[in-house]
Amino acid sequence: MRKTISFLTLLLMMAWLTGCCLAHDWKEANCEEPKTCKICGETEGEALGHVWLDATCNLAKTCEVCGKTEGDPLGHDWREATCQKLKTCAVCGATEGDYADHVWIAASCLRPKHCEICGVTEGTTLNHTWVAASYDSSRYCSVCGVVQGDELTPAFEKRNYEFTLQKGTSWEYSTIANADDKAVSATATITDYRKYKSDSAHAALDGYEWREVTVEFKSATGIKVMFGYTDTYAGLEEYPYSNYITYSNGTKLGVLADEEFRYEWQDDETCISYGNLAVRVPEDYEDLVFYVCSADYANTQRIDPNIKFMEMK
Repeated sequence: MRKTISFLTLLLMMAWLTGCCLAHDWKEANCEEPKTCKICGETEGEALGHVWLDATCNLAKTCEVCGKTEGDPLGHDWREATCQKLKTCAVCGATEGDYADHVWIAASCLRPKHCEICGVTEGTTLNHTWVAASYDSSRYCSVCGVVQGDELTPAFEKRNYEFTLQKGTSWEYSTIANADDKAVSATATITDYRKYKSDSAHAALDGYEWREVTVEFKSATGIKVMFGYTDTYAGLEEYPYSNYITYSNGTKLGVLADEEFRYEWQDDETCISYGNLAVRVPEDYEDLVFYVCSADYANTQRIDPNIKFMEMK
């Protein structure tokens, strides 16, 4: 019996001396350590390794088993606040601060003052900035371009004048001299009158035509001449220096026109002056009148009793 006990004691001493356990007391493996005997430190297998969770805005990279961390949190990816949304992280949805102010767009004739972000409005629309209708354009707003109504149509009102403009028509004409404004007489003659759609100097417009007259003045000196077109003259009480035609709504509006005046000496005693007027009007316009008057009367706004009116048919 004593031999048996001694033998067992010997075995235990040998195990202790050699580092071997008769029975291991194991500690289970974890993320960083393998399965390990608590008594002798013997290991078995390998460490399990960390189970990492990716870093977030608020947390560093973290092992979901042991809680160990690596690195730093990512930080928020902020989207700035608007009038509809708070400052918000695009990753986690966290918010911060207050709503921003509206981003206002000023009122126009189409929309009241409004926020370009959320569309909320304040006040009312502005008035349109109208450009009056003309013979080739409807009434329209110069800001937004909205169109209203139709282009103007001439008001046809047949009047009876003493003369119809014809090539070769001649009459005696009184005005003032170009050099010293003294009274001077001249012989005026219509040397050309024509109607056409367009030429190199005058652009065409659908439904319209050009009416062009050339007048020659013969006098002893250079003279001053006033001429133009009208449709309102009914007598001497209506001074005709207007250069417009009347439309169906009562609007009086100038049409496209150009004029030229020049003079040259034929000889030492005769100066020839030339006047030319071209006017673009509707093809069937019946009330266009060409007039010639003294520059003296035109400049002083007095009525020229010798004013000459000729229908431009």
